[in-house]
Formats: sequence, C-alpha cells, structure tokens
Amino acid sequence: MYPPELEPEETPTPATKEAQDKLIELTNQSWNLELVISGAALFATLSLPEFLDSVLVYYRYNLMTDTDYIHDGVPSQVMGLIKGVSYSLFGAFLAHFIMRAFWVGLLGLLAVYPDGIRYDHIYNLSQYAREKLAKEMGPLPDYIIRLDKRCNVIFALAFSMALFLLGIAIVYGLFLLTETALQLLIPEHLYKPVREVVSWVFAIGFIGIGITVSVLNRPKFRDNPRFAPIVFQLNQVFSVLFMGLYKPLLYIVYTFYSQIPQPVLKRRLVWSFGIFMLAELLFISVQLLKTEGATELLDSRSYITLRAPNQKVDANSFDNLRTPDELIDQASIQSDVIREPYVRLFMSYPKSLDVELAKRFREPKWPDSLSRKVRREKRAIWYLKSFETYFGVYLNDSLYRSPDFLFTKRADNGQQGLTTVLLTANLKPGRNTLKVMVPDSANKPTAYCQIPFWYVPEN
Repeated sequence: MYPPELEPEETPTPATKEAQDKLIELTNQSWNLELVISGAALFATLSLPEFLDSVLVYYRYNLMTDTDYIHDGVPSQVMGLIKGVSYSLFGAFLAHFIMRAFWVGLLGLLAVYPDGIRYDHIYNLSQYAREKLAKEMGPLPDYIIRLDKRCNVIFALAFSMALFLLGIAIVYGLFLLTETALQLLIPEHLYKPVREVVSWVFAIGFIGIGITVSVLNRPKFRDNPRFAPIVFQLNQVFSVLFMGLYKPLLYIVYTFYSQIPQPVLKRRLVWSFGIFMLAELLFISVQLLKTEGATELLDSRSYITLRAPNQKVDANSFDNLRTPDELIDQASIQSDVIREPYVRLFMSYPKSLDVELAKRFREPKWPDSLSRKVRREKRAIWYLKSFETYFGVYLNDSLYRSPDFLFTKRADNGQQGLTTVLLTANLKPGRNTLKVMVPDSANKPTAYCQIPFWYVPEN
C-alpha cells in the first residue's frame, strides 16, 4: 500500500502486447542506427576535450575574477568531470561499435550456415572437447542473442555513469555561480566571511542530505508509512540538483535494480562503480596537478623541476614558439633568441587583474564640463599610468621607469592587453632575463613573471 502522500494518480500498467511487439520491431531495426551513432560519437567525444580546454582558457582569461581555489580549481574539476565523461563514453562507444560489428558478422554467417556450429562435425576435436564446448558455448543463435543484449547494456551503463558525473558537475557549477553572485552583490569587506559560511553550508547540507537519505533508506525506515514520504521528498532534492538528468538516470538504474538479482547487482555495482570512480579521480587529480603547475610529480626523471621561474623556458612566453591561436598566460616577447636591438613586450590583461587594480587605484572624478571625447582620452591616459605604476619592468637589473605601455589587441588570437618596445642597447650577448614585478599586500615588489631569453646581436 502507498502512503496517502504517495498514492499515484494512475497506477502504471504493464506494456500491452502491441507495444511489446512494436518495441521488438524497433529493436530489430535499430542495430544499423546504433553503428552510425557509435561511429559519430567516437569522433565527437574525442573532439570534446579539446573544446573544453579552450572553454576553460577563455573562462580564466575573460571571466575569472579571482585566482583562489573556488574560482580556478572548481572550474578545473568541472571540466575534469566532463572530460572524464567524454573519455568513458568514447570507451563505451568503441566497445559497442566493435561488438555490434562482430554481431553483424555473426548474423551474416548464420544466414549462410543456418545450422550454426555443428559440434559433432568438428573433426580436429576429441569427443570430450566437442561435448565440453557444446555445453559451454551453446548454439550460435543463442550467442548472437546474448551478444545483442550485451551491446544494449553497454549503452545503458555508459550513459548512467555519464549522467551521474554530469549531475555532479552541475552541482559544482551551481556552487560556483552562487559564489560568483555573492562576490558581485556583497561588499568586499563582507565577501570572504560570507563565502566561508556559504561554502560550509553547501558542504554540510549536501553531506547531511546524503547521510540522512542513506539512513532513512534502511528497510525499517523505508517501509515505515510515516517515514516513506520523508524519504521520497529527500530523494527529490537530488532531482533538483541534477536538474533534468535525474529522471533519465532513474529509468536506467531502476531497470537494472528490478531485473538483476540483488546479490549479483550489488557485486557488479561495487566493482564497476569503484573502478570507474577510481579512474575518474585519477584523471581529475592529473588535471589539478597540471593546473597547479606540478606536472613534474608525474615525471619519472629525478633531476628536473618546472617550478623555478628563473631556470625554465616556457614556450607560451615567446611568439615564435607559441601556436598563433594560443592565449598568452602573463607576458610574451617576440622570440627566445633576440637579434633585433629591441624587445617587443606584450602584457596580457586577464579579468582577474581587475580585482588587484581596483584595490590600489581610484579613478579621478572628471569635471562634467569636459566633452565625452576629452574625458575618454584622459581616462585612457590615467589607465596607462596606473599600469605603469603597478607593473615594474626590468631587463636584468635595469628598471624601465616609464615603459610607455599602449593598449593593443593581438592580430593572431584577438587577445587584449598592453604592449611596448624595450631598447636593448645595454644588454650583454648571451642569456638575459626580462622580469615583471608587482606590489604585494605590503607594497613590496614580488615577481609576476620572468622570461629568460638569449640576446645574439646581428653583426
């Protein structure tokens, strides 16, 4: 009996014979479409990670307002989850494509030899081997049917895992959107305390709901008419968090739950989910290591480090080594080996720089009597002076007190920033270093970026 709150408006009835026949007909006709879907999906899932990387780069340069873990690490986790989904779907589609193609081959073979495998006619096997294989392998039509079922199950398992991970990515995304909205709406001096409170509320609330649902789903609570409505409503919280992915996931999961014996189902779920989540966590960990610049931890070489700015060369910092469409992280010069009597410097202007500049500079209030054109010109000059005050540009130990920045938009990738040309009259031949310093919280100069390069003047 249903509790009064759960009484359905209309009790579902089993599928009619006509509907079942229609499903069987659709199943028989769908294998060729499955091959097309698998082939197209193989290409699409391989292209998706590269697209996600470009989205993450765009976010970090144009939208990210801070460089803390929430603004930088959480988006990396979201992208890691989605990339993990794409790779897992690629593996599932590849397995399905191979198995379905093999299935089609067996169908064709059965059409040529309708009797299938005649074990008693296999001349190079002993009688014992014939009987053993006949018992273990069975008739060819039975194997074709089992293979067809496994092809369909692979699709269902892959999509259930994908929907689950996408749901988690949505939860991360909702948390990030909430935090960003708080940053925009709350005054700066209240932002950090409120963010800490909201973060703890999110974490405790999510964990609390999960533990509560797990406890109430035990038989003595689940089957109690007083607790059943509470359990049902708590389960609906996850449907809200997962948005439109929750119900499609339930169709797949509950089909397995209702068709597979409980001990077998639990064993399969533990193994498959454990292996899948272990692979996903490993993948996300690698993504975070790359984000934090700690990829040398994954390298087997003992005497190399990529975390010492003075002792490494980053291809992203040189126009001749970087791919034209790649965004510049912080700064770039024309080449790793400079032969011209100047260094052409480009400083990127990511959105996160707005926060630091707003802390230190307040735009003057321009007189209302000024025309819009004059006011725009004065504002541009003030902006450039602010950048010259904030950035200290050094060639080796020589400070350029007035680097004469100008606004620019690069022709190769459309990136906006600042540019200037530094003369190299006093540079020594060989290795030199361009350093950009910025003030820290105590107004002491600290390294923003360093670019080692070689100066080989033309004779």
